[in-house]
Amino acid sequence: MAERYNAIVIGGGHNGLTTAAYLAKAGLNTLVLERRSILGGATLTESPVP
Repeated sequence: MAERYNAIVIGGGHNGLTTAAYLAKAGLNTLVLERRSILGGATLTESPVP
């Protein structure tokens, strides 16, 4: 992991991941921080389908 970043994105939900992808594609050294152990934010469904 690099010690310096051009951009730090707080939150690994849909918008954070999309933003990080655009920044990385533009050549910026980008870090995504997420408090949970899994990415996706509100796009995840963690309950069983009845």
